Amino acid sequence: MKYLVTGAEGFVGSYLVQELIKEEGAELLGIGMNPKNAIFSYPYQVADIRDIGSLLKVFDSYSPDVIFHLAGQTFVPRAIENPEETLLINVAGTLNILECFRRSEKKIKIIYVSSSEVYGNIKEEQLPVSETLLPSPVNPYASSKLAAETYCLQYSHSYKNIETIVTRPFNHIGVGQNPNFVVPNFCKQVLESISKNTSSEILVGDLTPTRDFLHVTDVVKAYLLLSKKGTPGEIYNISSGRETSISQVLEWILEFADSKLVSKQDQSRLRPSEMKRSLGDNSKLKSLGWIPGITVKEAVREIFEHIRKTEYSI
Repeated sequence: MKYLVTGAEGFVGSYLVQELIKEEGAELLGIGMNPKNAIFSYPYQVADIRDIGSLLKVFDSYSPDVIFHLAGQTFVPRAIENPEETLLINVAGTLNILECFRRSEKKIKIIYVSSSEVYGNIKEEQLPVSETLLPSPVNPYASSKLAAETYCLQYSHSYKNIETIVTRPFNHIGVGQNPNFVVPNFCKQVLESISKNTSSEILVGDLTPTRDFLHVTDVVKAYLLLSKKGTPGEIYNISSGRETSISQVLEWILEFADSKLVSKQDQSRLRPSEMKRSLGDNSKLKSLGWIPGITVKEAVREIFEHIRKTEYSI
């Protein structure tokens, strides 16, 4: 089987690559724009998904059986600040990949990584949210993901050589995640305060929302499973089926640090359209044999210990 991973050097892409390398007989090519971040134990090419010419050069020399399309602008606050950039990367970039294969008529299966953000602010009676719920995005990131989903599904229905499976992963965490995201950000703030003994406060946004967190390794195992057993033209939630509040995450980190720091709300960390609760129905994915293997608390502890050992030595 020949695989291609877009965004291979990114947080999730790096974990996915490590899983694919283990597969016997697999061929692998990664593409992205930041080769310095890539793990060079596999072939890698620099390509910008916003430039269809750049992609055509890749596909002229390498014709994959399966593409895992992870490349994208993934940070919601950045999407709010620069929605045009997010549109070009997440929507136009995805359309360029689809167009490459429509033009070539080569057979391809595309695992498109969307987001649970497309559901928007979900009412309590709709929880846990299933794939049948009508999406209602509340920020530019979510809107871009929904638009790209629509193109993927439309191309799958319109062209016999293109098979797409849309995934909607809920919040996933792990070592190596961008420090702007909530778990590594809290870990770094707490450890920074302890190491310098400079503050008794940690800056936070809204601690009341809940999220359906998964360890990133459980997420990439779901991608692999869907590439083999998923039904083309279908959408699959990737979720734990459990809610964890942001306040609970902070409590765990303070527990690991044996710290009495208190939280202080920072207005700059508040989002204008915050999703209050997130809980996914994962029964469709579990019917294929997938089960998450790492608890949220274990995942948060792993991140905390890694940052403590590698950045603070305390």
